[in-house]
Amino acid sequence: MREICREFIQSDILGIVPFGDGHINDTYRATTSDGVYVLQHVRKAIDIEKLEHNYKLYAGACEAAGLYFPTWMKNRAGAYFFADPSGEHWRMYPWIEGEVLEAPLSEEALIACGRGLARIHATLQTISEKPQATYPMLHDLSYYYDRYLRVIGDVGERLGVAGKDSDAAGQRCETPGDVALEALIQERITEFLELKLDKTKVIHGDPKLANILFQDGRVMAFLDFDTVMQGSLLEDVADCIRSCCLQDGKLDQAAARTLIQGYVTEAPELLSDAERKLLPTVVQKLFFELGLRYYTDAIAKEKSFKEKYPGYLLEKARKYFAML
Repeated sequence: MREICREFIQSDILGIVPFGDGHINDTYRATTSDGVYVLQHVRKAIDIEKLEHNYKLYAGACEAAGLYFPTWMKNRAGAYFFADPSGEHWRMYPWIEGEVLEAPLSEEALIACGRGLARIHATLQTISEKPQATYPMLHDLSYYYDRYLRVIGDVGERLGVAGKDSDAAGQRCETPGDVALEALIQERITEFLELKLDKTKVIHGDPKLANILFQDGRVMAFLDFDTVMQGSLLEDVADCIRSCCLQDGKLDQAAARTLIQGYVTEAPELLSDAERKLLPTVVQKLFFELGLRYYTDAIAKEKSFKEKYPGYLLEKARKYFAML
């Protein structure tokens, strides 16, 4: 990693340590003689051309609005990404000083969080071109449900063929399934699949608390714009609520209302009255979607999320389904 850092900077490297809790990319904090930087390994499956296209769009919009964001550095070859000998891509950007808070948040922090998310949303609506989705399946419940069916082996039945002839063969791992959770999935899936949302706006895609930097009581920056895409503002707000408004494993309704108050105060034009009324249902849909994704990973051979310790994925699935 020191050699990779030297592709971007020439100063002495004093130390490199893992940083953050990302589910996709691996992130490191690099301390050097002239400052602190973030070094990030980007998963090979991610299309870096799409990342660069989107970066130019949101970077221009954020600069025009006076908002802080991670500003990518170019390497010695004049490119944003460096490919190591194994073909893995790396990027680097200066460390942004700020405070990352943990839930539960104070009322003031919840208001600030809502206002900050609204500012980012309003800014993203000004970008000059359509972003290219690096995770087009994000919040696409039908995609995650189809994957779940393939893993449990039910896809053959849906297509009217024998299960042993379906493409589900070999996708499930040896982890035993949870009968109660699978019954819950079948009981609730239809209502969430039928939920119709406006997905024509530009969203951040991952506005979790770990991606929000605070300073002097207000949000001073958002991190990790890799999921910028066209989508539903409601689902982005719901995702922020999911991360910021949980207490003792349950959704804090008062905290959620406070965050929404901050959002609406900052940019009342972003959400209609009808959309605001729909938000509690969208939050429930998000809990269901995350529960489904974690459960599918728990019983699948190939994982999307990291299994941080044995049983972690199933534990997360049960946590989110318990919030329905």
